[in-house]
This record gives sequence, structure tokens and C-alpha cells, in this order.
Amino acid sequence: MKTYLDCIPCMIRQALDTTRFSTDDEILKREVLEHVMLLLINFVQNDSSDEYPTPPQIGRHIYRIIKEITKCEDPYREIKIKYNRMALNKYSELKSIIENSSDSLLTAIKVAVAGNIIDFGINSGEFDLDSVLKDVLNKSFGICDYDLFQSSLEKAKKILYIGDNAGEIVFDKLLIEEILKRYNLKIYFAVRGKPIINDVTIEDAKQVRMDAVAEIVDSGCDAPGIILELCSKEFLKIYNEAELIISKGQGNYETLDEEDKKNIFFLFRAKCKIVAKHLKVKVNDIILKGGKKEGTC
Repeated sequence: MKTYLDCIPCMIRQALDTTRFSTDDEILKREVLEHVMLLLINFVQNDSSDEYPTPPQIGRHIYRIIKEITKCEDPYREIKIKYNRMALNKYSELKSIIENSSDSLLTAIKVAVAGNIIDFGINSGEFDLDSVLKDVLNKSFGICDYDLFQSSLEKAKKILYIGDNAGEIVFDKLLIEEILKRYNLKIYFAVRGKPIINDVTIEDAKQVRMDAVAEIVDSGCDAPGIILELCSKEFLKIYNEAELIISKGQGNYETLDEEDKKNIFFLFRAKCKIVAKHLKVKVNDIILKGGKKEGTC
């Protein structure tokens, strides 16, 4: 998905939020914003309409600027630990909701989507997780390729699940467990190559014992999305061999939506008007989009 001009103010706000987590030094904050705005001005002035980079591609450069100036490698580390713990505290309750529902797989998908709200790139931590869970569990999908997803699961022997955010990954784990209850297959769980915002790293995934249900693989990519040309050979091998790919979160959608793969499913909440317009849905609609078909459920 290309970067639109409306994305620019959001990127500046994200840069300022992350800088505040990285340092208390006002001089450094100003220096970061100066460099970020110069980067964005250069993008607006020089990028051709035919070759727009995706938002995560620009974001990768922005967060590198923040790290270089503030010398803070993982400003969201404590927040990631906090939200992993918060989500783990809800694990038993959510497990019970899934197991007692009329369609446990569909409910597990909705639970996983609800966890997508734990996104400090979009929300700055301003969200009520309990309220979001209640809303999503009682909500219809904006796009729902559930039948196609089920039929793809039945044929798959190897799944690649591309993770998004810490905390959210506990909700992903519940979905993975439900899939493994139904199907005999191998699941790989992909994480970011380096810390960026509150996106999941190996350390975060191990904290919630994701390795008990899936093999954790480092994507090698240090962007808030999957940029294939930056990914490791190990990841690309799994990506190309997987019969089914679950791409979780808006950032992964923004980088992979142009991929010509019928076996990739995007699972996330449309959290901004640009993405919602791109998908022809409403802001905050929940999405299960895969293949070349869109359905309802």
C-alpha cells in the first residue's frame, strides 16, 4: 500500500511519541523532529507518483533516526513486558470464551483481531482492552474470507504466522492453539529483526512462551512491517514454502497487500481512515482478507 499525504501528520506524531519514550532531553527531541521532517519533506518533494514507498518503509527510516540521535535501542521494552503480562492475565478467560463458543475457530480469530488494538504506533496507548474485546466479539467483519480460510487450513501442512505487536501475541497464541487442535500441521511465528515501536521481537515472543506452540523465526526485517527484500534467507525460505500465511496487523498489510499470493490472509483491525478507504470499509472494521475473494460472515 502506498504512502498518502494524509499519512505524513501521523508519522510526525508517531516520531514525537517514540522520541518522548526514548529521551527526556528537549534538545534531542527537537533534533529528532527536525531530521524526521526533513526526511518527510524530501519524500513529498521528490517521490514520483509511480513509486511511492509503503508507510513502514518510511517508518523504518524514521525510527532509525530516533535511535541514532537518542541512543535508545528499545524505548518500548518495559511497555512490551507490561502488555504481555496484561494479556497473559486474560489468557484463561479468553480461552474459556473460545472453547464455549458455537464456532471456536471464528471466535479465536476475533480474539486475535481484538488484540491488534495494542499498537503504540497508532494509539499511543489510548485504548480500553476490555471494551475492545467486548466490541469485537459482538461485531461482524468488514471483510471476511472465513470459508476460504478454513479450506486453506485443511490443505496446509506448513503455516507462517507473521506477528505484529507484543501483548497482542498472546491473542495470536490462542488462535494458533485453536488451529493446532483441529489440524495436524507445523506453524512458524515470525518476529521483527530488531526492536521497533512495540512490535514483537524474539524476546517478547519467548516471554509468552510462543515457542511452546510454534517455531519462532526472526524475519531479519527492522521495519514496522515485512519488507521482503530486507528479510533473512531463513524467513524467505519459510515464506515461499508455506501453504498458508497469516499476516497479522496493519503494518504487515501495508507492506504485503500487493503480493500476488493466494495463500496469504490478512488479519487486523482497520485503524485509520487511509487503510479503511483502501479496503472500502469503515475505520475500526475487523478484517479477515485472503486470496482474490472477499466474503462475509
